[in-house]
Amino acid sequence: MRQILILSFIVLGAAFTPALAAAATIEGSWRGSGIVSHRGSADAVRCRVRFSRATAQSFGVSAQCATDTGRYDVSGRVVSQGGSRYSGWVTTNNQGGLAVIVQHRNRLSVTVKSRRGSAKLSLSRS
Repeated sequence: MRQILILSFIVLGAAFTPALAAAATIEGSWRGSGIVSHRGSADAVRCRVRFSRATAQSFGVSAQCATDTGRYDVSGRVVSQGGSRYSGWVTTNNQGGLAVIVQHRNRLSVTVKSRRGSAKLSLSRS
């Protein structure tokens, strides 16, 4: 009886492992808000972001963001740095910056820094 119980736990564990691994990916649609700082001022920003798997360790980034003063399309690529951390280069309107993303379950903390400014966002699955 004990062996059957142990075997049952092993089978259940194996069955749930792919589902848990899939939940840990950043792949898919996210949305959220944050602050964009540039030229000594700060603006609230809202974004919709999509991460599409490019390779086993990297994702294409496509985002639409809006502030009170305009709308911005952002694109780029991020690569897994291990664990729940990703980094890469993103661009908008011929301006580029380094993006660092940290995943906490179904939330992402995003920081982007460039020579002209920075952004900090909090995203959740949409």
